[in-house]
Amino acid sequence: MKEYHSFEFKLNDVSDNGQFQGYAAVFGNVDLGNDVVEPGAFEQSLRDTGGGKIPILDHHNPARQIGWNLEAREDGIGLFVRGQLDLNVQAARERHSLMKLATQVGGRTGLSIGFQTLSDAPDPEDFKIRRLKEVRLMEYSLVTFPMNPEAGVTRIKVEPSPPLEDSLHTLLTHLRVG
Repeated sequence: MKEYHSFEFKLNDVSDNGQFQGYAAVFGNVDLGNDVVEPGAFEQSLRDTGGGKIPILDHHNPARQIGWNLEAREDGIGLFVRGQLDLNVQAARERHSLMKLATQVGGRTGLSIGFQTLSDAPDPEDFKIRRLKEVRLMEYSLVTFPMNPEAGVTRIKVEPSPPLEDSLHTLLTHLRVG
């Protein structure tokens, strides 16, 4: 059975290359589905997928793949991801545009993981809460309504500025021509 969990993110920098990074999952907090992802839950899945080379979908729709994840790793916060939207795909361009608009208006966009539970346990203090010990990460999606408000994209990659010498050369060339 495939499961889905969503996480909010705020975008700080926007460019047109389609890359972004952030947290697809955060450890230790109870999400709106009463699940808590435990540190180490993704370790085997990351090994099995070559460091998290999984598809990025639009709202968990497998017919709407919009990119590929480039890197994933667990750290002290959660599951860090770096993804690449395929801006040749119309749905990816639309999602990217909405991500940029969210940044401009101070809004938030969501991330959501699609996974299969391999090992879980009830929380010892609250039987309604499930602790996810090991999951098989299948995909993650850009979504409108996230399940976990503590995770999300922290940055959309900005193209590096040209070296100072290139900028000065361009300026001097422009001044000579003008």
